[in-house]
Amino acid sequence: MLPPQHLEIANRVAGDGKPECLSHWQDGTIGPCLPAFAIKAGGHVNGWSIGTRITFTRAATVRLTQDEFALLAGHEIAHYYLGHDTSNPADELAADRLGAQLACQAGYDPVKAVSLFRFISAGKNHPRRAERRAAVLGVGCGRRTSLL
Repeated sequence: MLPPQHLEIANRVAGDGKPECLSHWQDGTIGPCLPAFAIKAGGHVNGWSIGTRITFTRAATVRLTQDEFALLAGHEIAHYYLGHDTSNPADELAADRLGAQLACQAGYDPVKAVSLFRFISAGKNHPRRAERRAAVLGVGCGRRTSLL
């Protein structure tokens, strides 16, 4: 389980849950579709979203500022909200933009958080750091827009 402080950040960033999605529970109650958060040992800052579960490495909880962790959480939550099953550069940039918006709406500062990308490498499925920073900075924290 995530440390309480990081779980609180992730839950704030997740907000009201996946838009236009309701979970029906065995006890008959209905609630928002929210991801479950987990932690895994690891010395590299990372996070990933598989189905409804979002996992962060321990390093993400130790090495990142609150704003950086909020952006990472927002990015992974965005993958869940957008229904991304695989990773490609276009999906990564879409998750960066929505993740920045989610973090901003939760009270975190994406401008302070773009330093997160110092830990993230580019590759076949991930755009260059400069593209990712530009996507986040282009969101314009402070103006409220539709999430999806």
